Amino acid sequence: MKIRFNLDFLPILAAGIFWGTMSPAGKQLAILNTDMLSVAFLRTILMSSTIGIYIFLRKKELFRITTRQCLFLFLLSGITIGGIYAGYFFSLQHLSVSLTVVIFFSHPLITALGSAIITREPPTKFQIAGAILTVAGVSTAALNSFNGPGSFDLTGILWCLFAALAMSIYSISGRLSAKTGFVNQTALFFYIQFFGILWMAFIKTFASGWADIPTLQWEQLKWILHISLIGSLIGYSLYFIGLRRVNATTASIVSCIEIVTAMSLSALFLNQPPMITEVIGGILIIMAIGIVSSEKTLKKVSP
Repeated sequence: MKIRFNLDFLPILAAGIFWGTMSPAGKQLAILNTDMLSVAFLRTILMSSTIGIYIFLRKKELFRITTRQCLFLFLLSGITIGGIYAGYFFSLQHLSVSLTVVIFFSHPLITALGSAIITREPPTKFQIAGAILTVAGVSTAALNSFNGPGSFDLTGILWCLFAALAMSIYSISGRLSAKTGFVNQTALFFYIQFFGILWMAFIKTFASGWADIPTLQWEQLKWILHISLIGSLIGYSLYFIGLRRVNATTASIVSCIEIVTAMSLSALFLNQPPMITEVIGGILIIMAIGIVSSEKTLKKVSP
């Protein structure tokens, strides 16, 4: 049996690597006592502005959407941006980092179920095995940190499940756009971020207020720029490009390389060498990616 790897997943893999750079940047912002809701708000502004400039210069017609599409994208933005940017942050206030990561990275399993219903792409045995391996890998990597009071706070678990659901809906929406064109993929990407400004402004107003914004220092702003333009804009652009060729389930699994990237960068730049459980977890995640990426090109070769 000869194995050839399907290269269609490479943009997704690159997206996961870019996303992995955001964790060390986020840790630096936490050290600087930065309100992560401010980071999320500025992130939506920077991303939507950059995409908006591209559309204005290249494809102005993408700004035109129907009233029905506008309402749909506004609600979709509330779920996805609210969950991924704010819900994940709120869960960290109630749960240990490890439990938060494990629950959030259950999104490949949620995506597999959702894809079967929404995009009519039921998961194959390879994808199911990959999703299970991914969750096992993330759980193993976080094993040493499952302790401390309040680790299983119900409020935190619900916020984190909302974040995982939001990530799954984001993946499925991008895939559905690529398959059906119900909204142009670039327009979908822009309007989710654009309406995200309104949602994050609403959440920040009632959650933490605005007093911190004028006091942000350059050291904080440069990390916010990295998260917004490098980790998010480039990362999500590559992710959406990849969704044109692979289904949402495969994309969710492959993007979990983010965890391996984050652990590697933390070891290199934050002097946090990985524990043995983290190494084993990373190997399981890489195995999961290998399984789903080889699925389409696994062929028997005649002797």
